[in-house]
Amino acid sequence: MRRIMSIWFPQLPLDRHARLGDPRLTGSFAIITENKNALRLTHMTAHAREAGLRENMSVADARAICPELLTEMKDTAREDMLLRALRRWADKLSPWIATDNPDGLILDITGCSHLFGGEAEMAQYALDKLEHMQISAKIGVADTKGAAQALARHTPQQVSISKQGNIKEDIEQLPVEALRISTIITHDLRRVGFKNIGQIYAIRHAELARRFGLDLVQALSKTLGQTPDPVSPMASDPIFAARMSLPEPIGHKSDLADVLDRLVKSVCGRLEKARLGARQFHLTVRCVDTGDHVISVGFARPCFDDGKVIRQFERPLNELKVKYGADWFRLTADTLEHIRERQRIIGGEEQDAIEDLAQVITTLGNRLGFDRVRRFIPQESHLPDREFMTIEAADSRAVLEWPKPERQRPLRMYKPERLRTVTPGRPPKVFEWRKAQYITRKAHGPERLSSEWWKDLRDDVKDYWMVETEAGPRLWLMCYPGHNEPNWFVVGRFL
Repeated sequence: MRRIMSIWFPQLPLDRHARLGDPRLTGSFAIITENKNALRLTHMTAHAREAGLRENMSVADARAICPELLTEMKDTAREDMLLRALRRWADKLSPWIATDNPDGLILDITGCSHLFGGEAEMAQYALDKLEHMQISAKIGVADTKGAAQALARHTPQQVSISKQGNIKEDIEQLPVEALRISTIITHDLRRVGFKNIGQIYAIRHAELARRFGLDLVQALSKTLGQTPDPVSPMASDPIFAARMSLPEPIGHKSDLADVLDRLVKSVCGRLEKARLGARQFHLTVRCVDTGDHVISVGFARPCFDDGKVIRQFERPLNELKVKYGADWFRLTADTLEHIRERQRIIGGEEQDAIEDLAQVITTLGNRLGFDRVRRFIPQESHLPDREFMTIEAADSRAVLEWPKPERQRPLRMYKPERLRTVTPGRPPKVFEWRKAQYITRKAHGPERLSSEWWKDLRDDVKDYWMVETEAGPRLWLMCYPGHNEPNWFVVGRFL
């Protein structure tokens, strides 16, 4: 008989943050998503639950109950990447695996469990490995996929195993939601008094189909094994990697360079055939005395050029101390993206400039850290100090052209720097700034701005003036209106 294992990850979005060392998980923190025109909670920490928060609660109600609640939008793409990575990890349990989107795996473990000493030992082995990876999980094992899913998701035990041929008795006390039917059908079942699956057994399928539709009958038949419901495995994501094991350790820089050259050409050749580029490459060097050393390089744009990859590895590889030699090497390509072909044009100076900029960002990022090499991008705001934000220079959201501002803005903005008024006025007729004296020639303003209407901030109204000085510089001055003695500041400089 077939035996199916269902692995459910009930806190997958929170586990992703835990693996990143997010400090917010120590307090009241929740993952939110938009549902029914409102932001609602989907996953939350134990502190948030103790404060009285529950799933599907709106963020407004949650913050009224727990004002210190911190939230983050659900990142479906990254959670899907983590689930696919867990699917690759599960290859050590069974060769027949499918994803149970959005937060689970289905494994056909027929003929596999004896390799671990039995089904209970196999489930415990999986839980131990997942706990080491900071992933919480619940496991159900049964004869059918539907029954395994029901046991994993609707029983309090961390591991629930149904004996062969005993599905009906093992799931009869589970709620009707365990059949994974639509919420409309579930609501109709509960409205007429059906609370658990066992209460449906006595009703003929024809009557169930007539009253609740065929979906209920099909779900029940698949769960009980009366209708085939096989596990449809998905292909694993392609892995672009190369490994080399040597009979004797090597330590000379020239030998290490030769090994790197062979690994890079192997990986980049396969990337080029697949028309893919990688933003990150990881080289693992196993030294006989100090163990594994991982060297990582990144790129501002997806890359499959072996020459560029080797050049970025040269500096960190030369700095690696290999005292007694290394005998095992592995190179992997990570963060893959499709390469888009671009037509070269006559006089393509602009394309060359983009390539040169990407090379500069790549070199600086590998030496300083990509999180320290940043660039500006525009964002929607009526406040001048919020009309832009900084992102990593290698981020694909970078824009080449900025939208034209509705009002004239300075080329350079400063944090407010107080000036000294020599001859008062609005703006000052004569003032000192940075140890230099300026005489106002022309002034344009004021432009009065305040914070967003939903923020009740006092003294947050500001007046901005564009001032042309006799000495030449055009400055942007700011003051707080309504004060007896206005405080004047320089906040920008025009061309």
